[in-house]
Amino acid sequence: MANFDRRLPFGLLCAVAGGFALSRFLNYHPRAVQPEECWNCPDATALPVARPIKAITYNAQFFAGTNYHFFYDGGRDTLVDPDDVRKTVAAISAFLAEENPDFVLFQEVDAGARRTGYLDQVELLLNSLPTDLRNCVATPYWKSRFVPHPKVMGSADTRLAIFSRYRLQRATRYQLPRTPGNPIANDFNFKRAILEVEIPSTNGETFVLLNTHLEAFPRGTDIMQRQVDYVLTRLNSLDQRGIPWVIGGDFNLLPPGQASHLNAEEQGCHRDPSEISSIYERYHGVPRVSDASEKEMRSFMTFTKRSQAERVPIRTLDYFFASSKVEIKGYAVRQGDMKRLSDHLPLVAEFIIAG
Repeated sequence: MANFDRRLPFGLLCAVAGGFALSRFLNYHPRAVQPEECWNCPDATALPVARPIKAITYNAQFFAGTNYHFFYDGGRDTLVDPDDVRKTVAAISAFLAEENPDFVLFQEVDAGARRTGYLDQVELLLNSLPTDLRNCVATPYWKSRFVPHPKVMGSADTRLAIFSRYRLQRATRYQLPRTPGNPIANDFNFKRAILEVEIPSTNGETFVLLNTHLEAFPRGTDIMQRQVDYVLTRLNSLDQRGIPWVIGGDFNLLPPGQASHLNAEEQGCHRDPSEISSIYERYHGVPRVSDASEKEMRSFMTFTKRSQAERVPIRTLDYFFASSKVEIKGYAVRQGDMKRLSDHLPLVAEFIIAG
């Protein structure tokens, strides 16, 4: 028994070391700041100055469509039929052809994940989007060779992606703070990020576009405030250099004032006051606080829930914010038929860069 007792700590140490080595092998480990490769069409041009630009931010929910009830929402579904992915990509591409944006910021784009039939959705979009919207850059924020979760049990690869009408010059991935927890278990989880890309203008200056998707499951921690603080630090750095920018994405936070108008189910795990308030205090953003917290707020909600055979908007989670050098000219949340394509709705906005 004495010999066994002496071996026990060593055995535990070996098990921990083995688990750590396995997680390092299976999972994606980005640097805190790292470059990403841009793909440009041969005839891609610089961004014209002194004209409105239209951008769309859209959490596409890995192009599954809305005929599934996934396990993380309390349902039983885990896998998506690849044909449904292709149909959703085609429908969203048709929507984008109609909207004719200059930039599209996607969140939750799969590229080789088991849950979506190992399809490369970035490649599907490149073959489906309007031909003048195919300059692109993407970065993973959940990537693993194998996730040993009973509802996953396979590869994961989920990305932020930006598609552009204009030439992309330089892209950088910034790692956001991560939710605390067991380091080995966390290694298989999301590594949320900011994807930042520089877009050259015809006057020789640079416009910066940023795409992000903040934590969805804060689990009672301060992770939302830490991620918001990191975003603000990054935006302040661009301000200090005098660079105009727009950031969009799924911030997973309610706008100031909306929580008091929601029931408990609609509020979910979101705090009041919202951590996103500190971004609104510093920058102009849409949806505007007044729109998203008053009588017509349902028209500005971007996240939906299943209600019998329909999906109904229940909260606002998706936003654009702009630097003082960029004017927001108008915006809208596209609802209607878009409710059948994702659990989120696309936010469309127009901007003008000063000067």
